[in-house]
Amino acid sequence: MDRLFERKYALKSSDSEKGVKIEEKEIIRKLLFQMEQQGQKVRIVSSKHVSTLQQEINTWRRKRMFREELDRDYLREFNFNTQANPFRSESVILVASPQPITRISFMVNKKPIPVVIPPTYCHSSDVKVENFLLRILKPEGYHVAKTILPLKSLAVHSGLAEYGKNNIAYVQGMGSFFRLTAFYSDLPNDDDVWSEFQMMERCHHCSACLKACPPKAISSERFLLHAERCITFLNEGKRDFPSWLDPAWHHCLVGCLRCQVICPENKDFRDWIENKTAFSEAETALLLDRLPMDELPARTEKKLEELYMTEYLEILPRNMKALFRNRESS
Repeated sequence: MDRLFERKYALKSSDSEKGVKIEEKEIIRKLLFQMEQQGQKVRIVSSKHVSTLQQEINTWRRKRMFREELDRDYLREFNFNTQANPFRSESVILVASPQPITRISFMVNKKPIPVVIPPTYCHSSDVKVENFLLRILKPEGYHVAKTILPLKSLAVHSGLAEYGKNNIAYVQGMGSFFRLTAFYSDLPNDDDVWSEFQMMERCHHCSACLKACPPKAISSERFLLHAERCITFLNEGKRDFPSWLDPAWHHCLVGCLRCQVICPENKDFRDWIENKTAFSEAETALLLDRLPMDELPARTEKKLEELYMTEYLEILPRNMKALFRNRESS
């Protein structure tokens, strides 16, 4: 367990005098210890902080820090209703699971074209984390329910992560190679950590990500990313690419890694790449033809499901074509 939480949840004789329930503190210690033993980082904060997250989003919205499409496509998915579950939500459990870059390949003109998918897109850890939480908490009479929140903001406020200049969250021992998952729970924890946003100290003297971002989505003039210019936002969306977006900037099937692989904080993780599935020439052609899921062969559907790319099926042909053009011109 990291030292901050080891100190914070160490049992003291004064706990009972302060009204701290010893059994709850022991459960939290057990949960944190066992999850960190399997490589994950965890923070548990009171659900009262959810309203703060909502207020931040609303403040940025009023200041017009977001474009309409970003607000509509992403921000309105957040679930700030802490009492929408069958149980009374007392806390939010936030888990960071380490995750590599995924490399796959498409066959085009009898030649394999390798393509990468950044960390965070694989959802397999979500189910594993939820099942693990339930194994620990359910016998103690507690519940969990997965939820959608501003996870990077929550991670930084809770002390789990720090923000980089590129507006990406970094976790100690993982860099930015992880996936965040949040759960509402009725496990109380008012004795938590909640801090203001802070950027990593190293970022104050570094501009590697700013220089590496082709569309200049990262700015030295403001802390928030210019998301409407971010390659990730553009190639996850369903609209045509804007005319100013150079096709040569695309290098991932979805998302972007340019500001992450150049970051000094990721020097120990940037080469963590796992090779996954290969799509045959016939399968590649079917995807480029925009076939709906129910018309794809079962084996192709299974490959997409294992990569968690089914939700992006509609945009894959556009992104694949951009990547293939880059390979042909290189």
